[in-house]
Amino acid sequence: MSKRFIRDYELILTLTSGEVVQIVPEIRVQFEVSKSVRGGLNSCTIKIYNLSDSKRKKLVKDKEDFRIRMPFLFKAGYTKLENLFKGTVFEASSVRSGSDFITTIKSLDGGFDFINSFTSKTVTNNAASNIINDMPNTQQGRISARKDLIRPKVLVGNSAKLIEDNLEDDETYYIDEEKLYIIKDDEVTSNYIPLIQASTGLLNTPLRKNREVTFNTTLNPSIKIGGLVELKSSTATHLNGIYKVITIKYKGDNYGSDWSQECICMLSQKYKVI
Repeated sequence: MSKRFIRDYELILTLTSGEVVQIVPEIRVQFEVSKSVRGGLNSCTIKIYNLSDSKRKKLVKDKEDFRIRMPFLFKAGYTKLENLFKGTVFEASSVRSGSDFITTIKSLDGGFDFINSFTSKTVTNNAASNIINDMPNTQQGRISARKDLIRPKVLVGNSAKLIEDNLEDDETYYIDEEKLYIIKDDEVTSNYIPLIQASTGLLNTPLRKNREVTFNTTLNPSIKIGGLVELKSSTATHLNGIYKVITIKYKGDNYGSDWSQECICMLSQKYKVI
């Protein structure tokens, strides 16, 4: 049996009390994860079937409780697990559906700092690096080279909004695994280029629209937004080439047929690794 069909996952949640709740593959989960380099927050929605009553009562959070931080880590893969989503719980609740109790959790990557962080300072150099210092749960990922400031700059307001306001015209920002990235259109975050073809999980004929190419693969955590892929299709050879990954949408059900992802990419014949 191909290792692509040996599905595995691990979900780890940390409660405000410090207690760690771990959920493993004996429990059914359905998940949808959306990641993009185009600003905003990456998100994960996961449905967990038939947890014990005690666990369901612990996994409750209203979205209005934005000052409560509950770390969330979801790993998935086959024989080897890799981080698929890391963030904090935005909201969580349980309902009964027929004979099942379903716990639904929505998590945002960087959501706690995005909502709660505040900056008030005057800077004379890299604004982004200074702002990140006010986001205690967000680390600095790859950041495009910044222009020197001609004069001191006053920064006051929500930290995430200030990062957005200080972008160059050809830059986008995103938070992935609680790391902040700022990259230009022709920049990528790694020189690693996974090969996507039928033998490595390509599921359909790639399609091009508005200068973007979309294709589906089996779940493959090695493909990263802001990174590169090499597409090799036997049914759309005119689309073969090296692409920058813009958006990934994962979808899975460890008791069902879904365990795949949709990738939206842009041709990247010339790129710079930062």
